[in-house]
Amino acid sequence: MFNRTQASGDPGGKVLNQLVPAASALPGYGTSSLPWVSNPSLSQAYLIKSEPKQDSCDGRAGTQGWGQAVVRAGFAWTGTTAELVSQVGGHLAALGWNRVSTGTTSSGGVSWAKQLTNGSIASVSLAPEQTPNWEFVAVAPPVGKAASGC
Repeated sequence: MFNRTQASGDPGGKVLNQLVPAASALPGYGTSSLPWVSNPSLSQAYLIKSEPKQDSCDGRAGTQGWGQAVVRAGFAWTGTTAELVSQVGGHLAALGWNRVSTGTTSSGGVSWAKQLTNGSIASVSLAPEQTPNWEFVAVAPPVGKAASGC
């Protein structure tokens, strides 16, 4: 069981605070067309951020630990994939993110990585869902023991 005296998986929110600026690369960021929400509706554009939470993933002893820090977005894009990747990639590069591959993933998405101030490596993925929707996910490992068995 989670012990409330244990340190956070992200003390002071330092990991999550390094992921949040990546969302500024998205079309519509900072406007009502891509709002920060606490409970997203998958039928509308959204941005959400989540601190690491205690988890055991599979419920077995010894697998309990912290989940990842996450920034997630769902949004519509009617331009070309190349235009979106260029726009998002340019903004991410200005924030210190490096493109992981020159092509797209098998899902048609692209990814970037960045070393955080604590030395861990965060990643961003941008992938198409059902046309014209896209999913953006920025994740970073927690500080401390990560959940295993997931």
